[in-house]
Amino acid sequence: MVEMALVFIPMLVMFIGILDVAMVVFIQNTLMNATREGARFAITFSSSYNGSSCASSQAACIVQATQANAFGFLGGGYANLVVVNYYTANSLTTPVMVCNPTCNLTGTLPQTLSNGVVVSYANQPGNIVEVVVSNYPWNWMFPVSATGSGSTASSVNLSASAVDVLGALPVGTTVPPNP
Repeated sequence: MVEMALVFIPMLVMFIGILDVAMVVFIQNTLMNATREGARFAITFSSSYNGSSCASSQAACIVQATQANAFGFLGGGYANLVVVNYYTANSLTTPVMVCNPTCNLTGTLPQTLSNGVVVSYANQPGNIVEVVVSNYPWNWMFPVSATGSGSTASSVNLSASAVDVLGALPVGTTVPPNP
């Protein structure tokens, strides 16, 4: 009984710690997959997602696609953590448009690229779309002192993003849908 008492507590701590780390890895991989699926949906210029029309806002459908592939982790109050950024080839560091959940033009359009192509729309084919989930909070199940000074590690913020080049417009379409 004494041996069991001496072994049980450290074993329980290790077991909960393994579960804790495994859960963080699972959520991080889930967020990465969700952003990849959101970017994959974005490059197709699909006119609907799960029966919802994308005519008024393509970014809203991209967010829906991202949420649908996040196993519920991005539902409810966490839906606003999904951001869709559009970039042109002129500036791959500053987005020309940011959508969270409404789209705001942050750059100047139209732009003329170095090859002479005129970019009139943020989601024009050839532009880059980035789907980002940032600062997803995860509280540890078993808060252990991070520094040994009595402070506890209360949470970790997880982030994921996916980037892709916007493909060709659907057949018969000459203007991209609303971003």
